[in-house]
Amino acid sequence: MIAEQLQSAIESPGVGPAAFALAFAAGAGHAVTPGHGKSLAAAYLVGARGRVRDAAWLGGAVAAMHTLSVLVIGLAWTFLSLSDSVRMEELTGWLQLVAGVLVLGTGLWLLRRRNRHHHHHDHDHHRGTRPGLLLLGASGGLTPSPAAFLVLVTGLFLGRAGFALLLVLAFGIGMAVVLFGVGLLAIGGGTAVTRGAHAHATLRLAARAAPVLAAAGITLFGAGLTAVAAIHLTTVA
Repeated sequence: MIAEQLQSAIESPGVGPAAFALAFAAGAGHAVTPGHGKSLAAAYLVGARGRVRDAAWLGGAVAAMHTLSVLVIGLAWTFLSLSDSVRMEELTGWLQLVAGVLVLGTGLWLLRRRNRHHHHHDHDHHRGTRPGLLLLGASGGLTPSPAAFLVLVTGLFLGRAGFALLLVLAFGIGMAVVLFGVGLLAIGGGTAVTRGAHAHATLRLAARAAPVLAAAGITLFGAGLTAVAAIHLTTVA
């Protein structure tokens, strides 16, 4: 009865566009809450001296990976029985472990890149940011939000998997837009510091130290994520 009422509501005129707008807004609102790699994204873009297109790549990578992770969790939940909650928790733990390793690898890669920076020209410097952006974006979207997961599972239950998938995609795009905005702010702040460095010794020191500090912060954060996920897996295994 409830399923029939929900299906009837979905098919009502205007409900589809409203649902997509709501999913987009929910994704944007979800990205504003603590976490989701905003600090890591800002640190990376400052450390790599990113450009506007780099912020767009980062947001797109988060949206794509978030959608994929929701699909993986949703399909696993569908094919596993409800009594297999421990296995679901273990799957989530593995996703968190992969995210931690990706963040750690990105930080180490960025540190190595900073050490070799004097051997490269500016063009190569910008071109080399993309692998790290994709890795960091993937780590930011690996752990799906409960709201997006609930949307997908509800759609599967109602036999409207395609509609639910589009809603999850809209949710991810909302997250991506917020992260893109955060990236633009980080790039703007880094650019302002770099320009002011020519006139102020303190800003000049900050401009030189920021990339290394950002890379070190990402590395330490990734190591912490990896350790926490590994400990969590030992408790549910």
